[in-house]
Amino acid sequence: MRSILLTLLILCTFATIAAEKPLLQIDSGGHKALIMDVVFTPDGRYLVSASDDKLIRVWDLKTGRTVRTLRGQLGAGHEGKIFAMALSPDGQWLAAGGYPSRWGIRLYDFPTGKLVALLKGHTNVVYSLAFSPNNRYLVSGSFDKNAILWDVKRKRRLHTLQGHTDHIYAVGFTPDSKRVVTGSYDHTLRLWQVRNGQRIATLTGHTDKVRSVAISPQDGTIASGSWDHSIRLWNGRTGRFVKTLANQGTKVGSLSFSPDGRYLLSGISFPPYNCHVYSVSSGKKRVTYKGHDSIVLATAISPDGHWAATGGGNDQAIHIWTLRDGKLKQRLVGVGASTWAVGFSDDGKTLAWGKTSRTNSPTNRGSLEYRLTLPTADRPVGAPKALKQDQNYLRAQDQWRGWTLRSRQGGNYGYQAILEIRHQNRIQASIERAPHEGYGHWSYTFTPNGQTIISGGAGGVITAYNRDGSKLGDYIGHTGDVWAVAVSPDGRLLASASHDQTVRLWDLQSRENLLTLFHGNNGEWVAWTSSGHYTASPDGDSLIGWQINRGADQAADYVTAVQMRDRFYRPDIVANAIRFRSVKQAVAQARRTDFIIDDLKKAQPPEFKVVSPQNGSRTRQGQLPLELSFAANTNPVKTVEVYVNDKLVITRGKVVLPHRRNHYRKTVMIPLDAGNNRLRIVAKNSVGQTVKNWQVHFDSYRRQKRGDLYLVAIGVSDYQENSFDLRYAAADARALHKALVAQQGKAYRNVHSLLLADGAEQAPTAANIEDAVDLFADAGKDDTVVLFLAGHGVNENGQYYFLPQDARLRRNNRWRKSSVIKWRVLQDALEENQGRRLLLVDTCHAGNAFNSRLVKDAADARIVVISATDSDTVAQERSELKHGVFTYALLEGLNAHADMNHDSLIKIKELDAYLSNKIEELTNGQQVPVLHAPGGFKDFVFA
Repeated sequence: MRSILLTLLILCTFATIAAEKPLLQIDSGGHKALIMDVVFTPDGRYLVSASDDKLIRVWDLKTGRTVRTLRGQLGAGHEGKIFAMALSPDGQWLAAGGYPSRWGIRLYDFPTGKLVALLKGHTNVVYSLAFSPNNRYLVSGSFDKNAILWDVKRKRRLHTLQGHTDHIYAVGFTPDSKRVVTGSYDHTLRLWQVRNGQRIATLTGHTDKVRSVAISPQDGTIASGSWDHSIRLWNGRTGRFVKTLANQGTKVGSLSFSPDGRYLLSGISFPPYNCHVYSVSSGKKRVTYKGHDSIVLATAISPDGHWAATGGGNDQAIHIWTLRDGKLKQRLVGVGASTWAVGFSDDGKTLAWGKTSRTNSPTNRGSLEYRLTLPTADRPVGAPKALKQDQNYLRAQDQWRGWTLRSRQGGNYGYQAILEIRHQNRIQASIERAPHEGYGHWSYTFTPNGQTIISGGAGGVITAYNRDGSKLGDYIGHTGDVWAVAVSPDGRLLASASHDQTVRLWDLQSRENLLTLFHGNNGEWVAWTSSGHYTASPDGDSLIGWQINRGADQAADYVTAVQMRDRFYRPDIVANAIRFRSVKQAVAQARRTDFIIDDLKKAQPPEFKVVSPQNGSRTRQGQLPLELSFAANTNPVKTVEVYVNDKLVITRGKVVLPHRRNHYRKTVMIPLDAGNNRLRIVAKNSVGQTVKNWQVHFDSYRRQKRGDLYLVAIGVSDYQENSFDLRYAAADARALHKALVAQQGKAYRNVHSLLLADGAEQAPTAANIEDAVDLFADAGKDDTVVLFLAGHGVNENGQYYFLPQDARLRRNNRWRKSSVIKWRVLQDALEENQGRRLLLVDTCHAGNAFNSRLVKDAADARIVVISATDSDTVAQERSELKHGVFTYALLEGLNAHADMNHDSLIKIKELDAYLSNKIEELTNGQQVPVLHAPGGFKDFVFA
């Protein structure tokens, strides 16, 4: 039931005007809505899939990852959904059709991904497509009850096939490309001549809707699947009924023949969600595949006949499994998952959600599994954390002082379309939903005052009603079925969980969408406002971006949040949007908001290609010429940075670039390490940045030479503002400085260091600290740069500051800006210099000291951060240790305790593992250190 609703919505959907502003999209690496079609490429190396999420993905079956994404015009709601896709047998053409019909069928040159034509002719949604075996023709079936034959080369209509009395869901060609078969919801199939478009026969026998068709590539036998549960076989020349192959006990969702015509694979539209492989000769089941947990409408068999591909389930995954015995080989899926539960803590300070469906209860479909701390005046939005128990959380409430809510079946489709509002068990009002109103009531709740009812339904519908059943308004934003709703204890916020893999937060009264959260299964997450401003984990902004439509006849552009991070990574705006319950007010009160999302239509980040070397190539040159080709752009490229194995080797300003808006090429010489080299190339202009990741292998037997260590250790215990004194921060800096200086001649050739601490030669004043970090400018590409900070850090107005010894408070208890160190000063000192960079930070000694921007900025600059705490804990000092807990554990680790593999070397990942275990042991889990390393981080020796 869950997913088929999305396809039915088009019966009553009205056309909308394509959105003009860039549209924020989630890119989880996989599909996030119903998968409609899958097909193998002719060489069997790739799989192509199309989905209700409006995307076509090309998957590399060797790696299991998306290697290309085809995007076309899309809008809000259903505009742009893809309901049908086909790939020509020679791999030259890809066709895609869907909603709305006025945009036509997209025809792509598949090797290049270029959109070459729109085939217009249908007057309603296109739901089925197939190419002829000779690659010359395309047939399309539509909700307008017609099929159209197209000449692919001339890109024009040949014939309109008329006669069906209901929607056409299935089409196909016979192996000789001379006949076409169509299957319809009118319970029949029809066989047609390609040459003249004339009907050969009407194939009758099914007693319900015909949902799928497959044609044997060997003898042209037609297989049809119906909602009457049967699979029938027909003669492909005459249309004569041959036999009923099988009755699979549930509605047939999709059919695919094996290349040799001996086997038939079937998908499923209703439970149980098992896919079957049948022997065509005997009708016996060869394999039953039970890996999916929901509807499967997309099936395919590989060109060599070994593999089946089935797409569907609640996680919208494509399963690749053996046709012979049904063993799963791989799952092609993104990092997202449907959300089924949502709630607030009793005090309203925490939002929680769950990703597991356990029951069909509209008020409780599963446990709350994760939590997020909501912002306050002095705390930003937290990060998602696992939730150990959910007993003290407020969920949906279907009862209030003698009033109750209960849903029951109704409407034309038999879903829970009617919500009864009862008082003392007597019906006072009923709310019946039509298809365009969400089909049914999947989730519902009273507000805490009992005066308002919130109900979620299919297709993203959430509606508020008065207790008398009259409609108040809609909460617009979700694109998938809404499985859970909950209202905060104070009645101000609404939370919702959806099949679209997001959790949303709304102002209950104004119905404004304040926050949307996507939480990946890999731990990365991103949360954003309707203005496009976001907060995220270190790699979380790779999960979203903005699509820029260029018209129905052109491919759309896509700009990732990573490219726009300098403008839209704004945890302060996200926090204030929730606090003020208004995105507009949050943006108005923020600084540096001159660039808005609409500006992306005319100004974009750089676009460039790596001309040479080839990705994955090998070289014997230690100095590699890297040739880059920059596309024309009204905003010229200003800087290029290059990292090799996370070490910055080409700094901003080192590459002289022409101030040109037209296309040009530039060659940069890159020093390589022996062995594998992971290159990260970053080009920036006034709008944003673009990043390319590349691989080159340097064939060299030379040992990697040891570099130098550049260390600045800062510890502040005695503040001029006495109430802020710490006991051991200065001792921490001294001890760490001593331990790392002792590595000269061991892990490092030389150690260049500065110690700034109470009683040291240099006091940790603001001026001295800013001068000290100039030391890092001397580092080279093989060197390691370490900044250690122990003391107080504070957040003010979304900005993070380190408090030096001479920090001073104003009368209003705010810090004098001239007396504190802006985090950007320290960040720039690390970011602008060569080598690998490591930040050790122990500044979170108070509840508002953690700042997610510190971690994010460092991670984006490929700086490794080891933080003494996470966002929910504070750093502790212990008199029995005579150190802060973090530094004590760090010193113990450097003193060989972190040498997990006993090779007399301590690497960063070993140190991180040791710190996690040791600090948990010392604090009984009350302090949680965190390693923040850039994606693809290459471990290195620290001591």
